[in-house]
Amino acid sequence: MIAALYTWYGRDYTASFGDVLGPSVFPMIVGIPAMILAASLVVFPSGQVSWPPRDHMLRQVAALAILAGYAWLLLPLGFPLATFGLIAGLGIVLGGAPLKAVALGAVLAPGLWALFDQVLGLPLAVLGRWFG
Repeated sequence: MIAALYTWYGRDYTASFGDVLGPSVFPMIVGIPAMILAASLVVFPSGQVSWPPRDHMLRQVAALAILAGYAWLLLPLGFPLATFGLIAGLGIVLGGAPLKAVALGAVLAPGLWALFDQVLGLPLAVLGRWFG
């Protein structure tokens, strides 16, 4: 039901930039397979539910908190700094070495900004509201 609502509301999405097909194609690309996969879970339920151990559940909750924090801090911090925090935080929460996670965030955050802003022409703020 959620996938169907996502697809229904996403069909009218518009933006001032984008490709010829328009930005409403992306919700369709995500929503239609999500509806098919959700329906397959209803038609072919596994019947067995085994909950992961408590530490895995806590890591999932922490990952969700990091993703929500990323969405909340993206405008105030700007894309590179918020993305650095996202990559480093998820890397650590998912079991990576902290130094490697921070190094990966330090390399990927500005690289992703350059890719989206400079190469693809999607405007992303370098500095957020808190800095500019």
